[in-house]
Amino acid sequence: MLVVAAIALYVVRQRPPVGRHIAETGAGVHVPDGSPVQYRSLPPTSGPHYPEPASWGEYTSQLQDGRFVHNLEHGGIAILYKCDDPAGCSTLRQQLSDVMKTLPQDKYQEVKVVLSPYQQMDHQVDLLAWGWIDELDAFDPAEIRKFYDAHVDKGPEDLA
Repeated sequence: MLVVAAIALYVVRQRPPVGRHIAETGAGVHVPDGSPVQYRSLPPTSGPHYPEPASWGEYTSQLQDGRFVHNLEHGGIAILYKCDDPAGCSTLRQQLSDVMKTLPQDKYQEVKVVLSPYQQMDHQVDLLAWGWIDELDAFDPAEIRKFYDAHVDKGPEDLA
């Protein structure tokens, strides 16, 4: 019985990561609101950021990098989407909004997600957590849930 438990624990710990890890920088480093910040990648998954995070929820205009990076530091997830076809954008936005409503609350009784359009990316949907990115070429609700479950509340600051 002990051997079976040890094997099960090993298998759980050996699960492949969800997304791709990107070297982390800038935890706890605040810069003045609105100031330009150079990031290693776009969209950024870590780095210096503005003093106040965005409120959890949906945005119709693109959030500033320095704003949502602070959300990632608090263990939140950013779901960013790029719309090259304005006619299809409302459908994608609605699909992402609907998935957000199915995500479980974290230990602070919040769904720690910001949903925002974002034009400076190569894929249709990017999922971000502190130091992690998962790039999707199409809407994939199962992958979104898997990424959320793997990374929510895992930022360097354990805050709501």
